[in-house]
Amino acid sequence: MQEMRRTAAAVLGLLGMLAVVAVVSIPAQSQQGKPIVIGAHGDQAKQASYYTLLYKDTIEVFIDELNASGGIGDRPIKFIFEDDENNPVTAASRVEKLAAQGASYIISIGSSATGIGAQAKADEMKIPHGSPTNTAVRLSQPLRNYYFRLSITDDLISEAMLRFIKKKFSEPRVAVIRDATETGFLISDTQIKALKDAGVNVVAIEQITPGSADVTAQALRIKEANANVVLPSGGSIPDLANYVKAHKAVGNRALMLGNYLFTTASFGRLTGNASDGFIFVDSVYPERPEVTAIESKLVAKKGDRFRNNLSEVHAWEYIRLITDAIKRAGSDEREAIRNAMEGTKDWPVAIGPPGMTLSYSPTSHDLFKQPEQAVFREYRNGQPGPSVPAG
Repeated sequence: MQEMRRTAAAVLGLLGMLAVVAVVSIPAQSQQGKPIVIGAHGDQAKQASYYTLLYKDTIEVFIDELNASGGIGDRPIKFIFEDDENNPVTAASRVEKLAAQGASYIISIGSSATGIGAQAKADEMKIPHGSPTNTAVRLSQPLRNYYFRLSITDDLISEAMLRFIKKKFSEPRVAVIRDATETGFLISDTQIKALKDAGVNVVAIEQITPGSADVTAQALRIKEANANVVLPSGGSIPDLANYVKAHKAVGNRALMLGNYLFTTASFGRLTGNASDGFIFVDSVYPERPEVTAIESKLVAKKGDRFRNNLSEVHAWEYIRLITDAIKRAGSDEREAIRNAMEGTKDWPVAIGPPGMTLSYSPTSHDLFKQPEQAVFREYRNGQPGPSVPAG
């Protein structure tokens, strides 16, 4: 009997040890292969879809490559996209939906207006988030603890444009044509204020109702105002492309000068040769070998719509930055990723002039610091041409 008790005790002891091993092992096993979720919101079918869908495809190509090479620590990246319908209120609800699906990071790839809507909710939920391309100053200034971006901001764009105008014209007379969207007002108001603060004569401000087929009336009024510079401004590529065609159709010879929006090559496809001579501020130097390597990869994977469409470089570099921060954090915990993003220092980036590096800090979550870091490009034969430094 005593021998049987000893045997039973030994068996129970062994089972207890196995149970402990099982309890210890389960968390480690459950983490291995568990996806790291990155979410994004953007416009699927409205005015901002012309660039949203390009950025979405770019992010997917990068993630497919990363997952094919083993992901991060043998964990794949799961990318979830939600349509925000180009509506800031909807964007906020999409943040909540992505958070419920376990997103460790959320990317805004739609308009600046929806980026602002998403930001308020993501800040409230303490989810690291940001944008590769949104330009509205208020997104990062004053500093938002959980928001990070790569694009040049509207104030720096406006300053670069102002310097260009003053250098080219001794007495500039500027007209602004904008789309009547929230993003259109955000961007154009910044530009108009910068012009007026600098003493530039703003002779006309016209706007386009989104979806308008004919903007001849606006083009004629701008011509009658005798502007020597016209600033198409906003976030709706098809509406502003309609203005450019009308501008040429009414015989207006005034220079057209645009912001970062016009780096999207679909603008040239919509305008054709009517955009020839159109100058815009960009933040990607097409001659950089890192840029051409990214472009070649995307063209090979997704086709010619990515050729000379260098705005997607921002999306590529942004998802590369996020995944690198996750590696540095050693975790998919939101706070750890936020801290790793803020700790980014001297990180080589294929945006801006050659040799540019990214350094965030507790006082700045922006890449660009000076207008001289931007570049000017001119449309030729319906395509964005080579770069000319803004400085």
